[in-house]
Amino acid sequence: MGSFAGRASWNVEGSRASLQARSSLDLKAFLDAFGLGEPVATIEFQAPPVVEVSGSVNFGADRFKPEIIGHLALGRFTYKKVPFSDLTADFSWDGERTLVRDLRLRHQTGQVRADLFDAPADFRLNIESTIVPEAVRGIAPPEMNEFLRQWEWQRSPAIRLAIRGQDHNPGTWKGDGSVILGRSRFRGAWMNSADTEIHFADGALTCDDLHVTRNEGSGTGSFTYDFKKHEVRISNIKSSLNPAEVIFWIDPKIWNTVVPYKFRRPPSVTANGLYQFRGGKNTRLEIKVEGANGMDYIFLGKTLPFDRISARLLITNDRLQITDLRGAFLSGTLRGNADISLAKNDPRYRASISVSEINFPLLTNLYYNYKTALGLFNGTYDFTGLGSDARTMRGRGKVEVTNGDVFAIPIFGPLSGILNRILPGSGYSIAHRATANFKIDEGIIHTDDFDAAGSLFNMLGHGDVHFLDDKLDFNVRLNMKGPGFVLTPVYKLFEYAGTGSLKKPDWRPAVLKSQ
Repeated sequence: MGSFAGRASWNVEGSRASLQARSSLDLKAFLDAFGLGEPVATIEFQAPPVVEVSGSVNFGADRFKPEIIGHLALGRFTYKKVPFSDLTADFSWDGERTLVRDLRLRHQTGQVRADLFDAPADFRLNIESTIVPEAVRGIAPPEMNEFLRQWEWQRSPAIRLAIRGQDHNPGTWKGDGSVILGRSRFRGAWMNSADTEIHFADGALTCDDLHVTRNEGSGTGSFTYDFKKHEVRISNIKSSLNPAEVIFWIDPKIWNTVVPYKFRRPPSVTANGLYQFRGGKNTRLEIKVEGANGMDYIFLGKTLPFDRISARLLITNDRLQITDLRGAFLSGTLRGNADISLAKNDPRYRASISVSEINFPLLTNLYYNYKTALGLFNGTYDFTGLGSDARTMRGRGKVEVTNGDVFAIPIFGPLSGILNRILPGSGYSIAHRATANFKIDEGIIHTDDFDAAGSLFNMLGHGDVHFLDDKLDFNVRLNMKGPGFVLTPVYKLFEYAGTGSLKKPDWRPAVLKSQ
């Protein structure tokens, strides 16, 4: 049970008692015996606490007024099943005001040092901690407990807090401080270090002057994590970190939206706005991306290489809008915008792109593994679709090739030999210009006005290219030009039908007309 020693004196004239005591009694059993054990019900002492007190109590007619000072020392104990090595503190109490000085609480991961002042309408608490928060997560309120559950620390963070409030109810507290982290992980994404000034009030934690480092770069800015409103408010976050990993720090649900954009090196990102979770509808997060080192993106089964890329992103509730998209692509330029659904079970998207002065040889090599020597490619395409299913893509557009070789496209390659048989040398004539309006539906490219022109021929065509099923159903009309045909008009017009696969099409005469 421990021991108790003490002495007291009574001043009759002053109605004042003086006392001095030292106790190593089993505090929990002692308080339980008098029905006062509730305050320590969640504490398990492995050794009796040592309490030393001295002071006086005035029992005058005006009021009861104690003046007590003391010292508390606890050996090993657990609080809400969290084990601690020891606790020491000096304290004083005058009946209205409580002061705790130099409180030291040790845990196997670090220690907490604190000073506390509690008076009517005035609560102050200063804390310095090097304890790993995960170790004491069970003590935290539910919202904070869930937040801490998503963290992992390789070594203890350094936390400093100055808390102020009207009473010892945490709901009234406001405060400021700082946090310094070593190597840590939040929602599965590691950081090498981080430091920030913090402010908390009204159920929200604000991190100002934030600095985060990872192997690939760093991030700076400010954000507020609001536990009551279930939202993150972001202000001037600037990052050179890997977006596909650090997006987990905002919300893991956005990962599927970010991961297809494979930056060769982390882009420069600036973010502002608000992101709500737990079903909130007020998300509005604006992001500017500058990828100076390029990016790869898979489209229709091929990896598109962008040497530079920039865009503005707006994330709202269940929606991602991409505007002012600009990219350096195959020695040319790509511009566009997109509207993508982020809603569950709704993978719809809408996009519009335009390309100018694309290197035609690089394009044919990318999609057809066919290298040619000349040409520039221009075009526009407006389309919709459902997720990654290319067969659901529907759209309309226009393409143009200038100073290029239309026979570099495999489906038209065999026509080169046909032209040579009609007029030797014409099969090697370079098309100065080729154009077509087209539409795409269910994996089929359809055009009614394909038009390619060379110095010795014109080629007009219409039909379907089944790019997903490797089939061709196309008709072309060849108009031969040149002095060899002035005297032989019967051969001026030829029509051919193309069928079979796209890589090895079969072109046969369809119509032979005379004029």
